[in-house]
Amino acid sequence: MTIADLAQPTSAPAPRPGRRGHSVVIGVSIALLLGAGGVTGATYYYDSVPLAESTVTHPVVTVAELPPAVANAFVAAVDPGFYSSDDSPLTRRYVEIAAGAEPGLRTRIMARKAESAYPKEEILERFLNRADYGRGAIGLVTAARTYFQKAPAQLSVPEAALLAVQLDPDHPAPKDGWEQILDTMVDRGWLSPGARDTFTYPA
Repeated sequence: MTIADLAQPTSAPAPRPGRRGHSVVIGVSIALLLGAGGVTGATYYYDSVPLAESTVTHPVVTVAELPPAVANAFVAAVDPGFYSSDDSPLTRRYVEIAAGAEPGLRTRIMARKAESAYPKEEILERFLNRADYGRGAIGLVTAARTYFQKAPAQLSVPEAALLAVQLDPDHPAPKDGWEQILDTMVDRGWLSPGARDTFTYPA
């Protein structure tokens, strides 16, 4: 059983605002390529965009090592619709980090290729192991040690949520972001309301 299997919400999630817009942007851009250079030119451009790859030299963790709720704290912070999306902001974030790429059509194509090449769990794993968590901590292993002096697999859900705030694209205040992440996890069915009520903000 995978994290994605464990993480699926009990009811279908509402579509995220803007996802259709993202797909339209890609479609319009490809249409412009078709108009400018024909099918051959557009296909050549698409094929010329490589997969986003990078080598890490710091310690890494696999998603399989993490408790499902810990992994989902990061998903809740960055892209709650990650498991069901075919145009994932989390995947684009991974591509931008791995390829050192700026947002744009090329990045979106690389993200689409990554979605086709890797299962969701591997994309999440690659992202978590390359993300910047602040305090000079790159990668989840280093972040868990820096903030809590423990391995990622030993993180509690409240601790994972606090680390995940560092990755939130909206950059909320730490405690506000922490609360929002836990609430999102409850909404998605990744955390029970009863468990949520027992959590306190990590000191």
